[in-house]
Amino acid sequence: MPFTDLKPEDIHIYLDLDTKVGKNTCGQKCTHCWFVNYEKVHDKSFAMEEGPQILAGLQSHGYHVYPRYVDSFAYDGEFMRLYGPANNREFRQESDHKPTETMEKGDAWTSGRPLLADNCTELLDLARECGYGTISITYHGVIDENLTVVDDGSYPIKGVFSGANTEEVVRRIEDYNKRYRAGLPQDAEITDAFRINIGVTVGRHNHGRESLERYARYFNKLGVETVRFNNFTDHGGRHPELRLSREEIEQAYRDFKWLHENVELNFQLGVSEDFGTFGIKVMDFPGHVGWCRAGRQLFAVIPTQEEVLSETADERREKIGDIVGCVNTFEPHLGTLVRTVTDDGRQARYDLEFDEEKIEAFTAKRLSGAYKDGCFATELSEEMGLVSRVPARRRLPLLVDAKA
Repeated sequence: MPFTDLKPEDIHIYLDLDTKVGKNTCGQKCTHCWFVNYEKVHDKSFAMEEGPQILAGLQSHGYHVYPRYVDSFAYDGEFMRLYGPANNREFRQESDHKPTETMEKGDAWTSGRPLLADNCTELLDLARECGYGTISITYHGVIDENLTVVDDGSYPIKGVFSGANTEEVVRRIEDYNKRYRAGLPQDAEITDAFRINIGVTVGRHNHGRESLERYARYFNKLGVETVRFNNFTDHGGRHPELRLSREEIEQAYRDFKWLHENVELNFQLGVSEDFGTFGIKVMDFPGHVGWCRAGRQLFAVIPTQEEVLSETADERREKIGDIVGCVNTFEPHLGTLVRTVTDDGRQARYDLEFDEEKIEAFTAKRLSGAYKDGCFATELSEEMGLVSRVPARRRLPLLVDAKA
């Protein structure tokens, strides 16, 4: 149907409130991070006090809006206090597409670094009080034949939170859960202990059936509730050697299928749609799975330099954000977030003004087969030359082997 026939209730929005990485947020600076590599979202934010107003304004129109920030525990939990339990949109299972347990309560995403701080207990208390039931951590580590994380500095993606440190954070969360349960009456129903989700980035450094089986047995031993594999995307062109080929992605789906059927798992196995659709049929998923809705029913709204669009005696229209299609590469530009100020600045309304022509043109590319993969991020990046647009000051220097 034409995009103009869609209702706001049909559309999901990631509202990127804060894209600042480093000490006060995630505590990391991963070399493949999209917030590091794309200038239009690097070190941006909406004003802390205005974010809730933007969220409420867009929700009042009927949009499904998901506040997003670099780390749920950023700024000592200030976002939790402001926004309550947030989710990374949706995780679903089974043929009837029902929400998983992850979606029953808030899903706090973290690099893990904030929970290594001395105020770890206070942060977990805050998360529980704010309604979070799951803590999701991105895992960066390779597992050896002894089911031990390789912690020798050889992990190819730099600036990440190490797998060894993730083990410590998992222990801290489990200790917190034990202390919390011990303080409850004996017959109390335990509903507020944290589930632990792990996200594993799969690239050429750790793909293959043997490697995936090691992860499965390792996380069985570590004791987590969900392990979700996602496909490595080379944001910034810093690690082209880690990108999986089409054939390797097809094999990955066969390996996930084998893993699910042949290894006893103590956790729920998840697969991200960023693996796309090449080879996905082996999984026997419902037909819509793998086909990203971004650019039509899913968008990101990102902060931008404010600009006055029009002004009269009664109101002033200001551009304060961009609407973009792919929520990981922040392209193409498909509209504007507008703040309309009235009553001498005392009232503000927030509206999404979509560029319907660009959206229909983008949809036509997908329908015509110009983009062949259900996850079009890589094709879009290559088409728009996103790697070449990474600022020179943030590109990695050429590595020269001193032994050569």
